[in-house]
Amino acid sequence: MKTLEMNTVCPYTGLRSFTEEESLYFKGRDYQVDQITALLEQNKFLMVTGASGEGKSSLIYAGLIPNARAGFFKARYTNWVVADFRPERSPVTNMAKSLAERFDQSAATIETELRRGFSSLVDLYTNSEFFADDDAPEWSTLPEAEKRNKKRKAANLLLIVDQFEEFFTNPENYHNEVPSLDSQIVVNLVLETARIAIKRNLPVYVVCTMRSDYIGQCSAFRGLPEYIGFSQFFVPRLKRKDLKQVIEEPAILSGNRISQRLIERLVFDISEGVDQLPILQHALSQVWLAADRGREEMDLIHYAKVGGMPADELPDEDQAAFRAWFSQLPESQRQFYAQTGLAKIIEIHASVLYENAWTYYNTQHPEKPLSQHDAKRILVNAFCCLTKIDNSRAVRNRVSLQEITAIINTPEFSTQVVGDVLNAFREEGNSFIRPFKTDDPSTHTLSPDTVLDITHESLIRNWNKLDKWAKREYEFYSTYLDFKKQLDRWKGSGKSSDFLLPIGPLTYFENWYKTCKPNAAWLMRYSEVRSDKATGLQEAQKTLGDIQQFLKKSARKVIVTKTFMKYGPQRIATF
Repeated sequence: MKTLEMNTVCPYTGLRSFTEEESLYFKGRDYQVDQITALLEQNKFLMVTGASGEGKSSLIYAGLIPNARAGFFKARYTNWVVADFRPERSPVTNMAKSLAERFDQSAATIETELRRGFSSLVDLYTNSEFFADDDAPEWSTLPEAEKRNKKRKAANLLLIVDQFEEFFTNPENYHNEVPSLDSQIVVNLVLETARIAIKRNLPVYVVCTMRSDYIGQCSAFRGLPEYIGFSQFFVPRLKRKDLKQVIEEPAILSGNRISQRLIERLVFDISEGVDQLPILQHALSQVWLAADRGREEMDLIHYAKVGGMPADELPDEDQAAFRAWFSQLPESQRQFYAQTGLAKIIEIHASVLYENAWTYYNTQHPEKPLSQHDAKRILVNAFCCLTKIDNSRAVRNRVSLQEITAIINTPEFSTQVVGDVLNAFREEGNSFIRPFKTDDPSTHTLSPDTVLDITHESLIRNWNKLDKWAKREYEFYSTYLDFKKQLDRWKGSGKSSDFLLPIGPLTYFENWYKTCKPNAAWLMRYSEVRSDKATGLQEAQKTLGDIQQFLKKSARKVIVTKTFMKYGPQRIATF
């Protein structure tokens, strides 16, 4: 979020969570912030759960942390050290990196220590300058100046494990219903840290955020269900008066204006179900942009311009202005306004970006332009990589730019080309893919190792194209699993011709191969060899060669049958 002139600050975050710096605009949750503060004070451990899109992360980063720093949290010290991380694909490494930044130590050293024992995080804290042990016998012998200096540096430690469900959604962390060793290490560290903090009354606090539909899978970790039962907070739905605060107060605080009729319309349009808040925040951020970045009063006409309502429901004085604006839009963009509504704003916005990504890229690279077809192909493959099906629902999947480029598998599409096309979804106001582009020039270009992620799963659920792509990718994967069983039988028989595919299954799997076009990188994505990339790639290349050989030999075996099916016995006899 930019912080230049007051009237250029967008007080709405779109699909991303609020940050600590944006706590001024985080409204509607005051009572819940007080509740989680009291729970954490007492228990030193807190599992914040709730439906997707209910603002769990925002509640912690823009609610709890500012509350603690402001002195509304009863703790031993007034200062706070906050170490936060997401499990992602490497939970121990990510935890170590976060702690290394706070404790000014090597991440490798801390990771080694974390793997040695479940009390290592407590040891790291108590041996640091952030802990002043005034109960120790040697404390009384210290000079007063040294005591004051130690107390001035002392700080409470808050460890945040955000998106705890990634322990279950990432196959590196959870495979065949069994947690990985790294996952067990981190969870045990978290639980043991909380236990020791209570036993020794240390100012160490642990907070986790997790989608509530993954609570059942927590039984895979010993002791975790008991801790969740001991201290859990379920984030409730916002009431009508709270929603009004979410809409109106950030605009006032940022020096913008919003009409009462727009506030009433937005509250009226909010439907039941998931994604209430992400949809509302995204709509408000787009309305703010449509209102000349907040320079105009945000009103119904801006809501209609982003697709929130049909033009014929606008006040009479606004309809002519809207139609004049609408007539200037390209025909390809006007078609998206056939269906409007609050829940359609995300779809309209994402579809417009998808259609125009090639012009976005060509404006920046006129020397080597892309066709619209090529840009769309890059985006389809990229978004297929960034989603996956987990327990029959489409969820986010973090993947590096290099992996996406390898799966696209087109020589002229380098990581830079793929990254620059995806940048359209990373621009300010288009916060669909993380990491976002900011004022920092280093964020404008993605490196091959950059890990990309869809900002929020509400994009998957509210953009029909993306949902369709994710389901089609899952069908490809499901067919591959069926095919692999036949392939393994053939390989297990010593590649006997008796185990080649008959005409029916062969035709089915040949169609899958032509449509899916699997390559080594695609096979590697679904490979069980995950620890070593080189070994995984080698295994995937071998599997690809076996697939091609299996299909070729099966086709050769049934060539006579296929010929009869294609031409018929009469035509063959005549020939």
